[in-house]
Amino acid sequence: MGSQILEPQTMADILRGQTIHVPDLLGIFRGWPVMANAHYDDIASVVEGAFDRLCKSPTMREKYRRANYARFVSLYYPHPNWDRIPTLALYITWLFCWDDAIDQQGSKLSSNLLHAQSNRAHTLRVLEQVLNIAPFANSLVEYDEVDAELETIGEQLQKFYTFEQRRVYMAHMRTYIENCDKEQSYRLEGTLPDLESYKEMRHGTAAVWTLCALIEYGLGENMPEHVRYMAEVQTLWSETSRAIWITNDILSLKKEIPQSSSTTESIINAIPILVSECGVSPQQAVETLLRELVVSVATFEKAAAILLEAVGQERREWMQTYCDACRCMVTGSIQFTYESTRYGLAGCLNEDGSLSMVL
Repeated sequence: MGSQILEPQTMADILRGQTIHVPDLLGIFRGWPVMANAHYDDIASVVEGAFDRLCKSPTMREKYRRANYARFVSLYYPHPNWDRIPTLALYITWLFCWDDAIDQQGSKLSSNLLHAQSNRAHTLRVLEQVLNIAPFANSLVEYDEVDAELETIGEQLQKFYTFEQRRVYMAHMRTYIENCDKEQSYRLEGTLPDLESYKEMRHGTAAVWTLCALIEYGLGENMPEHVRYMAEVQTLWSETSRAIWITNDILSLKKEIPQSSSTTESIINAIPILVSECGVSPQQAVETLLRELVVSVATFEKAAAILLEAVGQERREWMQTYCDACRCMVTGSIQFTYESTRYGLAGCLNEDGSLSMVL
């Protein structure tokens, strides 16, 4: 994996104060649905209860409540009936808490790589156990308050998923966690990966593949086996992930720039990498990413058309819903980012749906 030495303070100074203009991102995904689950109030109760158990800091709990992660769940999984929603809501809540425990500046794991690596290794052991795919099933692992939520999630997935489906989910969880380790290492070293290495890493840290692996659970019906292993299914997941991490990198850059003018940590984001590697302005970096989004949409739609043909008339409606479930993750991610206090975009949105962000 390539990396380049970059002075973090210099990059922060280059970005800080720049104005980024972003067109209406939902316009790039024209025709893709924006939907919300009908069970929002019930989702909110599940999410609130999970945050009460997972987060001991009253300040952080209040921050999470203001960010409205129940809205995130409802936008990401608009199709599932209520019986499937609590598990999905628990997983997403756990994901935010687990990620923030390492990613939030000032946390005890954020600046201690060895401690964070130990935490990640423990989480992987817990996941293998609760999904019942551990190599040594009798070697019980103790749960901390964050990982304990995974037991409930694992019980549900054991009930409704085959061993192979659980194995796939675990593989993507491992990819997510291992890439979080790479990202933290770059951040603490004050270095950046090269662009291609970053893209590969970002597919992991976005955790979108793990969310896609739960779509069948949410819909309550499995994909036809002759379709499951078609390359186009992986293309759907890959392009869903690509669209989400690109739009997230653009929209979250404002909150990622450190307030301190003496930072030693890198801003791990595609825009500073493009600025450094290609010698472009931040605005030009955004435009490069927008062009990649257009390609991503076309690639997704081509794969979706092939899958709709492959399932036959009997399962065509279900396959259309499956493809829409992926599309809703993309549009839901954008919509949530616009609305949530987590990203601080209030005041940046223009009447035509575009954004003007002062970094």
